[in-house]
Amino acid sequence: MNKKRVATVALAGALVLASTVGLTACGNKNIWDMNYTLRYVVVEENGQSVLHTIESWTDSESESVTFRTSCCENYIWTSANNSVLYESKPAEYAYDIECQG
Repeated sequence: MNKKRVATVALAGALVLASTVGLTACGNKNIWDMNYTLRYVVVEENGQSVLHTIESWTDSESESVTFRTSCCENYIWTSANNSVLYESKPAEYAYDIECQG
């Protein structure tokens, strides 16, 4: 292998490594696994924290997030600042009431 090829491969490897670190260094994005299984959301509603069961959810480029709930078959469009997502059912102290549909 000639020196030019070795240098090119080393430079490409360094660029890939730097890009990977740079892309994952800010925020909590996981570059290898982009699938999140979130089943519960606690939403601030009228001064109470309400636990909902998530059927599906979508986030946007802004701070808004949309949930389709299976507990009350409703769509909730809220700010990410007013909701907390969970993979497993949270402890009872994390919410005031549970959606009963």
